[in-house]
Amino acid sequence: MSACVGEHGRFSHIAHLHLAWLLLEETSVLGALAQFGTGVRALADSAGQADRYNATLTTAYFLLLLERREPGQVWPDFAAHNADLFDWAQRDHLLGAFYDDALLQSPAARQAFVMPRLPGS
Repeated sequence: MSACVGEHGRFSHIAHLHLAWLLLEETSVLGALAQFGTGVRALADSAGQADRYNATLTTAYFLLLLERREPGQVWPDFAAHNADLFDWAQRDHLLGAFYDDALLQSPAARQAFVMPRLPGS
């Protein structure tokens, strides 16, 4: 985490995604996902911002990164080709077909990953 904070200046959205990338470089997908969720939650707790942690958003962005990641790709190239993932304002564009705001802000979505709904349902 400290490498991501050092590079990005704070533990911002881009730093979250960079951490996910680094974890995927080190371990299996499921191991990286578990460490990512646990680490981000612990960071929010230690900063006194436990209410800001959202398990569904954390997992959804991890899965988007995983889906777009190409074998052998390096972080700077990934970041350059996936600018929409780093722009928080694009959240509705990226996740709106699967989640509405009320669900994403619900206690259930904050505590545990909520499966996406099928687009159009």
